[in-house]
Amino acid sequence: MIRRLSAPIIALVLAITSVAVPAAMAQTRPAPASAVGTIAAVVNDDVITVADLQMRMRLALMSSGLPATPDAQQRLVPQVLRLLIDEKLQGQEATRAGIAIPAQDVDRALASIAGQNKMSTQQLFTMLKSTGVPQSALEDQVRAQLGWRQLIQRRFVSQVEVSDTQIDEVVERLKANQGKPQYLVASIFLAVDQDAGEAQVKALADRLVSEIRRGAPFPAVARQFSQAAGAQGGGDMGWVLAGQLEPALDQVLGTMEKAQVSDPIRTLGGYNILLLRDKRTVNANTAGGVKVRLNQIVVPVPPTAPRNRVETVVSQMRNDFSSVNGCEAFQAKAKELGVTANTDLGDVLLSRLPDAMRQVVSALPDGQVSSPLRVPGGVAVMMVCSRQDVGGDGVDRDQIRAGLAEQKIDMMQRRLLRDLRGNAYIDIRL
Repeated sequence: MIRRLSAPIIALVLAITSVAVPAAMAQTRPAPASAVGTIAAVVNDDVITVADLQMRMRLALMSSGLPATPDAQQRLVPQVLRLLIDEKLQGQEATRAGIAIPAQDVDRALASIAGQNKMSTQQLFTMLKSTGVPQSALEDQVRAQLGWRQLIQRRFVSQVEVSDTQIDEVVERLKANQGKPQYLVASIFLAVDQDAGEAQVKALADRLVSEIRRGAPFPAVARQFSQAAGAQGGGDMGWVLAGQLEPALDQVLGTMEKAQVSDPIRTLGGYNILLLRDKRTVNANTAGGVKVRLNQIVVPVPPTAPRNRVETVVSQMRNDFSSVNGCEAFQAKAKELGVTANTDLGDVLLSRLPDAMRQVVSALPDGQVSSPLRVPGGVAVMMVCSRQDVGGDGVDRDQIRAGLAEQKIDMMQRRLLRDLRGNAYIDIRL
């Protein structure tokens, strides 16, 4: 039996009047008396209120750049509610494992989010307040993500083994694919299971594709809605070879142009949305070469910004960095300009950079600032602090090992969350 809230309570959820909920998600279970009349869902012994759902909806719309129209809100409610339910399950499992996230870890994560948007933490909170989103809504989301990440690391990292044979297979595939396409890909994954029906997830995927094509930033949408492990990295998958992904994804990828967003693609676990960030041909240079210690500062500029806005930012960055030499001075200038995000990208294999960025970095003398470069999400300046030849066949085996391990951990965390859902009491009241 599906329980539904009365019309006045439903109206509180950002003016949404009705929401279809899959029958498989609804179970009857008495709710705490204090929450009766305001409950959106009960997850084991925890409650998600209509106010919780309302706040997360506003946060999701603001963060992803999706329009706050009644139609968009109505379509997104089931997915936002599902994300809240998943966070409750993840938090409950983290608590059972004795994991508690210190306040300073949440503060650091919030400062990083603010820095990525070139603002202070207080400015971020002010912006949230102006859109009706309390500070606690973002804090709760960040705390849940940190707790789940720590749980996955504690439970699975020690279990994951990547053999030299598996790395050798990747190396041989790189060599064998010289002359073939390689793709720089980002993805959004939406699971289809007993809790989220086929039609519901497909409708959401269609909606997200439509809004991304209208200008909503792909990384922001991925962070809010994707259920893959790489969601918090904006869905970035790095460079992949033709034939490396599932056949359905690989087939679509081969037809895409640079900067194109795919239609939703049905695979075994759900729907995928791909963004082709860049494309190149595998050759001796992309198979290996040089590793650089790279610093970068990005000034956010929307993809839809007019040309004169981009030119103004480029001109200002040229002026700001005209006399900067050396990485210490680069980092000092970043602090002077109020950049709170970490500028140090660490050691990066040159071959893994997008073509335009790789060409700039390859020719950039160590310790000198690059010319401003248009990148996804803004305008960047870069500096190479050091570089080294990785030697041998030019392939970074440590990076390959890390990539294979990440794929295995992603599969394990999806299975764990699926099992948690299957064993939980989930009572949907909308």
